[in-house]
Amino acid sequence: MNNFTKLMMLLSALVLLIGGGFSFYLTYQGNQPVAQININEAGVAIDGFDPVSYHTIGAAQKGTRNFQVTWNGAIWYFSSLENRQAFSKTPEEYAPQYGGYDALGMALNGTAQASTPELWIIVDGRLFLFHSGPTRNLWQENEPENQEKADIQWAKIKQQIHYKKEISTSQSK
Repeated sequence: MNNFTKLMMLLSALVLLIGGGFSFYLTYQGNQPVAQININEAGVAIDGFDPVSYHTIGAAQKGTRNFQVTWNGAIWYFSSLENRQAFSKTPEEYAPQYGGYDALGMALNGTAQASTPELWIIVDGRLFLFHSGPTRNLWQENEPENQEKADIQWAKIKQQIHYKKEISTSQSK
């Protein structure tokens, strides 16, 4: 066997090894449980920011424990009683899209990436949160297509969450 053949065999083995490891990593990541709402350790959605304030005053504003409501398995904080009441009437109108996960990660490959509540935009009345400034910029470069892709990915994730709940409920009976 000449040196070139040995080198090609070594490179092929490395590609298979690295590719297999990466594939395992992606499979492992895909099997991690995803919550319907992106919550912190205390169960609070969007790090305690008031989801109504984005829509009403156009700013990311922290809420307080004094004005809170539990919806969709998460605790939501508000900066005022009025905002809490508005959210309680129509939470889907004010809650961030994709459970508050990074909108671009959802569009690219259905990744439930944590978001930074201070990085946001509202498009057609829908609140989108982002992990970083660059992800927000990339989202905005092709917003309609990204939104369409993210909507499809999020529908799949919600279906998986629902299916897993059904299975766990039927197994516990």
